[in-house]
Amino acid sequence: MSLKSAFVIGYTGATGKELVKELAKSKRFERVTLIGRRKVEYDDAELQKFEQRVIDYEKLKDLAGEFSGFDVGFCCLGTTRKEAGSAEAFRHVDYDYVHQIGLNCKEGGTKHFHLVSSAGADANSSFLYPQVKGQIESALADMQFERLSIYRPRMLKRSDAARAGEKFFYCLVKPIELISPATVVTPCDLLSRAMIVNCDTTPTASSEIVFNAQIFELDKAGKATSKPGI
Repeated sequence: MSLKSAFVIGYTGATGKELVKELAKSKRFERVTLIGRRKVEYDDAELQKFEQRVIDYEKLKDLAGEFSGFDVGFCCLGTTRKEAGSAEAFRHVDYDYVHQIGLNCKEGGTKHFHLVSSAGADANSSFLYPQVKGQIESALADMQFERLSIYRPRMLKRSDAARAGEKFFYCLVKPIELISPATVVTPCDLLSRAMIVNCDTTPTASSEIVFNAQIFELDKAGKATSKPGI
């Protein structure tokens, strides 16, 4: 499958920021477009080449054209109940927005749609966060994209954006991480690289769940093939 153009939505979040950087480094796509609420000023000349489209998420139903003509869509959009302010607001972002983005992409001809979900996603869960994550996974699968890749990382490890509580947690799990990093936290830059590498893998099914250990394997495979002489 020839993939030449891609968009990123959620590019101001922890994973989205790293994905934009990794896309600039990889030069995997001839055209990359950032779609979101606001324009970001980049110092890096490579990042400045990316087109930016500012949209109103509340008008996504009317913005199908903004998602038309891309081979690949990377959706890193997401929040938490605490950040959103209520269960309803959280669901509105993580389900309603993402669902409409998926519909727009399907209509616009996106061949490969990537979604950053979460470990433990389960549509039947009695807990809000995994329930909503599982429900949007199922809704996207029902859209029958040519290829759908859903990533379920464990706790994401931010770089300079880490909250105080997250930094404390990283210190606690550091000994375990040294023994088996794929079982504890997933660095956002590593997840981003894995997503890009996965664009060039051969899928065994049109819809796939990429679990945490597989994310690490994809990143490792990408580094191996990028070595000189390989």
